Amino acid sequence: MISSSDQAERSRVPTTGMRGGLGRTLLTAFLVLAIVPLSTLSWYATHRERRDIQREVTAKLSSVATMMEGQVRDWTQARLSTLQILASVPSAQHDAVALARGAERADDARDRLHSQFEAVLGRDQAFRRLAFLDVQGQVLVSTGALSSLSPEVKALLEGESNVHVTSLDPSEEHGVVVAQPVVSSEDQPVGLLVGWLDLEVLSSQLHAPQELGSGGEVYLVDSSGTALPQGEVLRSPGIEAALSGEPVEGLYQNYAGTPVIGVYRWIPALSLALVAEQSQQEALAVTDNVTAAIIGASLLVALVTAIIAAVVTRQITRPVVQLTESALSIAEGDLAQQVPVTSRDEIGILAYVFNRMASELKSLYDDLEAKVAERTAMLQRANYQIQRRAIQLAATVEVSQAATSILDPADLLEQVVRLVHDRFGYSYVGVYLLQPEAAGQKQQLRLRQGTGGGEIVESVMSQPVIMNAGPSDEDAASDWVGRAVRRAMRTGEPSVISWSANRAEEIFSSPYIRAEAALPLKMGGETIGVLDILNTEADALDEDAISVLQNVANQTTIALENARTYKKQKETARRLQKTEAFRSRFLAHMSHELREPLTNIIGFSRLILKGLDGPVNDKQRQDLQIIHANSQHLLGLINDLLDVSQIEAGMMELNVQPFDLADVIDSVMATTNALVRDKDIELRRELDDLPSLQADVTRVRQVLLKLLTNAAKFTEEGSITVQAWSEDHKVLVSVRDTGRGIPPGDQQRVFERFEQGELGNGSHPAGAGLGLALSKEFVEMHGGDIWVESSVGEGATFTFSLPLEPKPEELSG
Repeated sequence: MISSSDQAERSRVPTTGMRGGLGRTLLTAFLVLAIVPLSTLSWYATHRERRDIQREVTAKLSSVATMMEGQVRDWTQARLSTLQILASVPSAQHDAVALARGAERADDARDRLHSQFEAVLGRDQAFRRLAFLDVQGQVLVSTGALSSLSPEVKALLEGESNVHVTSLDPSEEHGVVVAQPVVSSEDQPVGLLVGWLDLEVLSSQLHAPQELGSGGEVYLVDSSGTALPQGEVLRSPGIEAALSGEPVEGLYQNYAGTPVIGVYRWIPALSLALVAEQSQQEALAVTDNVTAAIIGASLLVALVTAIIAAVVTRQITRPVVQLTESALSIAEGDLAQQVPVTSRDEIGILAYVFNRMASELKSLYDDLEAKVAERTAMLQRANYQIQRRAIQLAATVEVSQAATSILDPADLLEQVVRLVHDRFGYSYVGVYLLQPEAAGQKQQLRLRQGTGGGEIVESVMSQPVIMNAGPSDEDAASDWVGRAVRRAMRTGEPSVISWSANRAEEIFSSPYIRAEAALPLKMGGETIGVLDILNTEADALDEDAISVLQNVANQTTIALENARTYKKQKETARRLQKTEAFRSRFLAHMSHELREPLTNIIGFSRLILKGLDGPVNDKQRQDLQIIHANSQHLLGLINDLLDVSQIEAGMMELNVQPFDLADVIDSVMATTNALVRDKDIELRRELDDLPSLQADVTRVRQVLLKLLTNAAKFTEEGSITVQAWSEDHKVLVSVRDTGRGIPPGDQQRVFERFEQGELGNGSHPAGAGLGLALSKEFVEMHGGDIWVESSVGEGATFTFSLPLEPKPEELSG
C-alpha cells in the first residue's frame, strides 16, 4: 500500500512536458537508437534460445528415457536370469523332476525346493513370490498362498512369453510375472518356475538423474494408465500417445496440467510406457536469464544514449558531474549523499530521483544489516541442531554395532544404556522388560539395566511398573514415576511427558529433571519392554530425537531377541550333542556285546555241520545251514553298525601300510565268485601296472567287497568288471555291472545310511543299507572320493580314488 504522504511527495516531482526540443530530441534518439533495435534483437535471440534449449532438453530426456528403458529391461532380465540359474542348479533340477514325477521322498524334494525359493526371496527383495508348476499347471511348491492361476500365469505356462505385466497398482497382488521352464536330464519339460516381481522395488530404483533438476520426473505407466511411483491413474496427451504405441516428444502438459518438455515411449516387451518429463519453467530458465540480460543491455544503451545527449547539451554537464561524484561516494559506502536540484528539466528530474534512490538505498542497507544478523543467529542455531543430530546418529551406529556383536542379553542391555547415556547426554537411561504374569500377582515391568542420575534417581526408577493400574492411579501425583513407561507399553507408541520444577523436586528430590521419554521395544506386533529416558530439558526430546531413539529401541529389540534365540539354540545344541554321544556309546557297547554270542553260534553251527559232534540228518543240516548263514549275515550287520558308531564317536583309526592292490582285488573277486555262482554273470578284471599303495588294506578290502556284493545283488546276467589304474598321484578303482541301473534322482541318496535300492520285483535286498555309506566313509578317511555313474537299464559304475600317500590330517578321520 502507498501512503498519502508518498503520493503527495510524488506529486511535487518536477516535470518538463513533451513540448521542449530537448525532451523531444532525447526521446526520439532513445526510441530509434535503443528500444527499437534492441527489442527486435531481444525477440530474435529469445526465440532462438528457447528453440535451442527445447531441442537440448528433448535430446537429454530422450537419452534418459533410453537409459531408463534399458534399466527396466535389465531389471526384468536379471530376475529372469535368477530363475534360469535356479532351474539349472542340479539339486533344484533333481528335486523339481522328482516332485513333478511324483517320485518317492517327494516331500523331501518339496521341502528342499521350498528352502531354495526362500533363499532366493531373502537375497532378492524384488521377488514377491516363487512357485513351481507342473506341465498341467498344478502348483507343486509355492512360497505363499496361491488359490488359482491368473490368466498371465496361464499364458506363461502355454509358452507365449517369458514375461507378463499386470496392473501397476501397488494394492494388486501381482506386478511382473516371469517364468523359466524346468527340464529333466533327458531334456524333457517337467514344469515351470514362476516368479512374481514387485514393481515397487523397480520404481524405487527409477529416479530422475540430477541433470533433469528438481522439476524432472521419470516413471512407468501400464496399459490401464496406472503409474508408478504415483500409484494412481494418470492422464495426459503424451501418456495417451505412448499407450497407443506411438513414441512422441516435445512440449506437453503433464498429468497435473503443468507445462513440461516430455519424451514418451512404449516398451512392447513389458506392456509399459516410460515417461520422462521436465518442467518448462525450469528447463527454459536459462532463456529467461538471457532475456533479462538483453533487457539490461537495452537499459545500458539507453543510459549511454542519454549521457551522449547530456554531453552535447552544455546545460546538463555540471549536474551530470555532480551525479557521478555522488554515485561514487555511495559506491564507497557513503549513503548520505544528496545532489542539489537546480532545474526542472530531465536532468533535474534525474537528480531528484537519484536523491530519492540514495535515501531508499540507505534505508534498505540498514534493514539488510539487521536481517543479516537475524539470519546469522538462525544459521548458528541450525548448525547446533545439525551437530547434535550428527552426534546422535553416530551414537545410533555405535548402538547398532554393539547390538550385532553382543550375544549375552545382560551384557547387551548394559552396553546399550551406557552408549545412549554417554553419547546422547541424557540424565538417566534405563531398559524395562515385561515379566511373565504369575498367579496372584499383577503383570509388571522390571528394570533390567539403568545408568545415570545418581543414587536417588536410580532408586526411584528401580521400582517395578505395575501394568494393571487403574485410571485413578494413572492420575495420582504419586504415579508420575512409571506413567510414561506404562503408556508406551500399553499403546506400543512413544510417550513423552514433562513436569514442573516442583514436581521434579517431589519425585526425584531435584528440580532439574524435567522430562521423560518412553520408547516401546516392539517385536512385530508384540511389545516386550520399554527404553526409558530422563532429561533436564523437555525441548531436547523433540520429534527428531524421538525418531532417533525409537530407531535405537528397535535395534535393541532385534538384538535382544537374537541374543535370546542364540542362547536357546546353544543350549539345544549342547543337549543334542550330549544325546548323540550317549547314542553312539550305547550302539558301540551293544554291538560289541552282541558279537560274542553270535560268534559262538557261528562256531558251534560250523562244528555240527562238519560232523564233529556226531552225524546229523538232512533236515537238521538244512536248519543248521540256515542258522549259520543268518548268523553270519547278522554278524556282518553288527560289524557295520559297530563301524558306524566308531566313525561317529571319532574312534576309527586307519592302519596304513604299503600293499599290492592287484593282490587284494584278486582275493576279493575270488570271494565274490560264490555270490554269482548261481547266476549267468561273468567276472572280469582290467588292471594296469599299479604302484604300491599306502592305505589300510582291511578297509580297502571292505570297500571292494561291498561294491562287488552290491553289483552282484542287482545284476541277474551279463558281467561285473573291476578296473584299476593310476593318474595324478592317485589310484582309481571302478566296479562296473550290467544290472538294473540307478535313476538320476537316487544316485546321491544311495551313499546315505540305511538307504537301499529295489530289486526287479519291487522288493529290497537283504541288508541294512550301510554298505555304500561305509564305503564312502572309508574312502574319504583316506582322502579320496567315491561316485557313481548310471543309466536305468544299462547298469552302474561305482568309482573311488585313493591317494598314493595320504596326508596325516586325512588319516585322522
